[in-house]
Amino acid sequence: MRIGYIHLDYGEWTNGTYNAQEIGLAQAFESLGHKVYIFYWLNKHDSKCFSEVNLTSNIKKIYLPYRFRIAHHAIVDLDLLRSYKLDILHLQTDNLLYVTEAIYYCIKKNIKYYCYIGTIKSSNPNPIIRKILDRITLRNIKALKRSCVFAKTPAMAKELIALGVKNTIVAPVGLDQTVIPKEEKSKNDLISDLKISQNKTYILCVCALRHDKHPFDIFKLAELLDEKFCIIYIGGNGPLRENFINKLSEKESYNKIKYVGAIPNALIHSYYRIADYVVNFNPNEIFGMAILEAMYHNCNVIAIKAPGPECIIENKVSGFIVNSVEEMSKIIINRQKVENARQRVMTNFTWKKTASTILEQL
Repeated sequence: MRIGYIHLDYGEWTNGTYNAQEIGLAQAFESLGHKVYIFYWLNKHDSKCFSEVNLTSNIKKIYLPYRFRIAHHAIVDLDLLRSYKLDILHLQTDNLLYVTEAIYYCIKKNIKYYCYIGTIKSSNPNPIIRKILDRITLRNIKALKRSCVFAKTPAMAKELIALGVKNTIVAPVGLDQTVIPKEEKSKNDLISDLKISQNKTYILCVCALRHDKHPFDIFKLAELLDEKFCIIYIGGNGPLRENFINKLSEKESYNKIKYVGAIPNALIHSYYRIADYVVNFNPNEIFGMAILEAMYHNCNVIAIKAPGPECIIENKVSGFIVNSVEEMSKIIINRQKVENARQRVMTNFTWKKTASTILEQL
């Protein structure tokens, strides 16, 4: 079967990053005997437009021109896909502007399709933009009611079903283990290589410096911990980067925060291997790939309650779900730990399992 993976937003959002969801799912489909074509929408003047990249003999990335775009919402011409003779379309939808048109295009052309959804609500900090995007969701719901829908979390499935999208099934994001580098060094050697303080309890946060990620909660945590703890913050560029860096020097208690910035993906796994705890502050986390990765390394993950963490973590069994930074700090100070993190990931969150779930329902 020839499967088309269709992004309905602009560009290659996961360009150069590991654990790109489209790649992980495509590899799983390939392992089950299918060909996958991943489509990205670019400006027609982009040098990559109309180019193709063969990842394997059965997985291809294809770059096509959008008609126009509004912010990251791409308005596209799905007729451009006809030459690929696809058997089924995977529509990566969420609360994107072109969802309704894409669904009705498939219905009109009698094309088999399904929708994959992580969220239908906007977390944009601007209330006006957030209201507009939520209105788009209401428009999309009418079309989703006529579709086969897969939700990334049980919470998302529950919300969709409550809105009348009855044909909704949970198919969680998986972890692509093939991109995780092997490491044979000891924890002490890694600590030495990474040039961080010895003989500490290490707390790791892997988080973009954006409002929706709540990165400044790391400062609250620092104030609640003493000098026996070292907090490592890995985060690349983002609109809050300058403010974040400036705040590091405001208080002496913030000296225990080591800001690493953007680093190669392979190196992030070295930090996971030394981390005693990995924290996540986002109360609107759709899923949480960093949580999956950390649990794969048997880290003790502590996450603020949100749909993604609640899907991945069995509280106090494979990680911890908390309601506040204060509650998070108590777990760390009391050295509470779990033992079943990796087992949870390997049993429930592989792309092959998700691909099989999707294909069984179609």
